[in-house]
Amino acid sequence: MTHHKSFSLSMQKEMEKRDLSMDSEINKAFKELKIKSMLRRSGISKNKGYQTLTLLYLIVLLPFFKKYLRSLWLDTCFHNHFEAKKDTYYRFLNHERFNWRTFIYCLAFRVLSRSDEVPLKQKVLIADDSIAPKTGQNMELVSYHFDHKVRRSILGNQFLQLAYHNGINLFPIDVAFHTSKKRPNSRVRKMDKRTNGWRRRKEVFKKKTDLLVEMLDRAWNNGIDASFVLFDSWFAHDIVISKIPHIGYGVICRLKRGRTKYTYQGQQYSLKQLWHQVAKKRTNWLDRFKVKAVCLDVTLPHSGDVRVLFVSDGKKQWHAFLSTDLDVDASEILTYYARRWAIEVFFKDAKQMLYLGKEQSETFDAVVACYSIVMMRYLLLVYILNKYAMTGPIGPLFRDLAESHLQLYIAEKMWAYIKELMITSSQLFWPEMEPDRFLHLLDIVEDAISNQVKILTAKL
Repeated sequence: MTHHKSFSLSMQKEMEKRDLSMDSEINKAFKELKIKSMLRRSGISKNKGYQTLTLLYLIVLLPFFKKYLRSLWLDTCFHNHFEAKKDTYYRFLNHERFNWRTFIYCLAFRVLSRSDEVPLKQKVLIADDSIAPKTGQNMELVSYHFDHKVRRSILGNQFLQLAYHNGINLFPIDVAFHTSKKRPNSRVRKMDKRTNGWRRRKEVFKKKTDLLVEMLDRAWNNGIDASFVLFDSWFAHDIVISKIPHIGYGVICRLKRGRTKYTYQGQQYSLKQLWHQVAKKRTNWLDRFKVKAVCLDVTLPHSGDVRVLFVSDGKKQWHAFLSTDLDVDASEILTYYARRWAIEVFFKDAKQMLYLGKEQSETFDAVVACYSIVMMRYLLLVYILNKYAMTGPIGPLFRDLAESHLQLYIAEKMWAYIKELMITSSQLFWPEMEPDRFLHLLDIVEDAISNQVKILTAKL
């Protein structure tokens, strides 16, 4: 029997020659969203060697297999698919000319274009910072940051995340890193100052408030429409708030009890004085939120006229929020601000499921690349949710996909052992079988295993 598909070109040939034939939901998303064209547009391409599309695809899949980067060259099952060595992946992640920021914007826009359109008032931007803890003191630009959750300084990469929220899903669109003066080393990789890697390194020494304004300006210039920017009290400085409406967005944020003076009916008050001397006596119950509240229109030195919302539990606890829109009422301000919780959920999912902070490299370029890939994984999951009109968080979807990929992974690994045994013993048990017939038998089994993923993901 003549069989034109030889054994060496079936499961063991490189995945880019198979055109990423593992027909999973992630692979479908790669094709439907035209990831390859976005990579070219972002300068994420190579003139020779393995395709960046294939390398990226395999790295994106790692959390779904519960595997880490080293598995791509150490694990037998991965190596059967793709024979790239360790240096191939690290060169990809450490490439200083790749524009990951442009790539994430392109991907976010494409995912957004496939989601339902919502009114402008439903669209908001959310900004917040977090820390990815690290243990390696030799890592480039790693530094110590005070973590309010554990009440002490920890070593890690601090990042400022900007995300878009349409009232249904969160879409991470930009990230900037910040390093403090408390660094265990002074390493900074030398490179061409015209590269994206150098520009990202310059960012880390800026103040986070300046980074926030730059990110919002970049979002506006990229065509992101939103009614408000939401952030917590850490960024609630008068000078920062004053810059954002000039970009094109309103602001709703929580206020800190500092020395800033608020002018109300011709008199100046600190926030604490404004509460005790004016607002406390005027609060009324908001039944929907089970709090007492009152709005006061005041003037700030830089931001001008703003609305301050005071809320209280009716006892001693009170908090204040600010809106640059004087037409929104107390319930609307609280409803908008409550949506800021979506970015906290993103941080939790990214750290627990999508390998945020798990990169295994000492270079800053790899940190940028790996965090961008985390945002990419999240956007792909949001795309799949919208594609199948699924509601709710990404966690259950991630677990479904991970289960499907793990079943395929285990099946392929078991087949690798069985295949090796069959090849070794073929002359002993099937001495009369023609080589073509034997290879054809192996191909049939291997194709059945590869196609099994269609069944495993059919429930989506």
